[in-house]
Amino acid sequence: MAADTVKTPREDALEKYKSQVSELRGSRLDSFDQNKYKVSITQYPSDLQTAPNLQHYILFNINVRGKSKFNQNKIQFEVKKDPNSANLTSAQLSSKGVRLVTEGVAAVGVGLAVTSLVSRISETIAKSGATPKVVATTQGVGIIAGTLAGLGVAATMNESDLLKKDSTYRISDAIALYVDGPPTVKYGMNYANKELGTLVGFLSGSVIDSQGMIDAGSESVSALGASLAKLPGAFGAAELGSALSVSSGTSLNPFRETVFESVDFRSFSFKYKFFPKNKKESDDVYEIIKTFKFHMHPEMSDGKLFFIYPSEFNITYYFGGEKNPYFHKFATCVLESMDVSYGGEQFSSFKDGTPTEINMSLTFRELEILTKNMVQAGY
Repeated sequence: MAADTVKTPREDALEKYKSQVSELRGSRLDSFDQNKYKVSITQYPSDLQTAPNLQHYILFNINVRGKSKFNQNKIQFEVKKDPNSANLTSAQLSSKGVRLVTEGVAAVGVGLAVTSLVSRISETIAKSGATPKVVATTQGVGIIAGTLAGLGVAATMNESDLLKKDSTYRISDAIALYVDGPPTVKYGMNYANKELGTLVGFLSGSVIDSQGMIDAGSESVSALGASLAKLPGAFGAAELGSALSVSSGTSLNPFRETVFESVDFRSFSFKYKFFPKNKKESDDVYEIIKTFKFHMHPEMSDGKLFFIYPSEFNITYYFGGEKNPYFHKFATCVLESMDVSYGGEQFSSFKDGTPTEINMSLTFRELEILTKNMVQAGY
């Protein structure tokens, strides 16, 4: 087709479709180190995806903290939480109102802590026989330090990079492992049995007539009287209520209801057995263990007064280079626990000391609360 030829709408749509298909094909993980985002993936086993029985695998992507000093050169893009989650968004968590409350409480806490600490030092000095002048001066410093902390720490915290909103960023390192067993998922809701009490029954009963008067002969009034007999008092009211129940052969309806309270955070466990066939696979296994171990731990701030949160993980089931739509999706997770054992049940190693078998188990916990919208999207 000549460059100056005008395309029909059908030809233009067909060309766009071909371009989209080509882009999608280019993003497949046909070659783990040559995909759309240039991800450097460490995998086990080495023939993952190419062997007929290893078409199913799990990809673990890693999201580091923006405040982290590590892996900044590997950052690709910002990772945002699902807007359909029941959790507060980052913007809500870092809203001005939340910051003011947090900073105000922190300011008071710092002031009290400094004052209390210096006050105790003062008491110690006094008991040791130091002059009152020294004690008074120390207490004065404590009061001044506490006051300054209480009044000025909020402004300092506002300027502190450590206390500013943090974000997570996808890095180019990733791990691909075979599917260790049948994919399983557990959904859990928390309900509680609550007693609404007889008063609710009384208020909901037909006890008020058209003139606004209480119907003295109604069942609700009798229930109210029985309830009053159970109120604690100085004349054995509890026993009176029990006696009334026994004599009448009736017991008050507590109006128990099941109340929905919360949604469980899902957790997922994976267990792997590594049997390296060569030096390359052995090195890959150690790199995989090292990567998981490194990213599940926090790091310290420069002054060692704060922990910077550990990395997060996005987990995806794949089949033959494509995301598998038949299994559940994972919300963003943290690695909660990791167990590693070397050498198998009957410990053995190669001539160079490398274990012939390594076992690793991982437990992840999701950070987002599922809603109907997320379940509808495949979680």
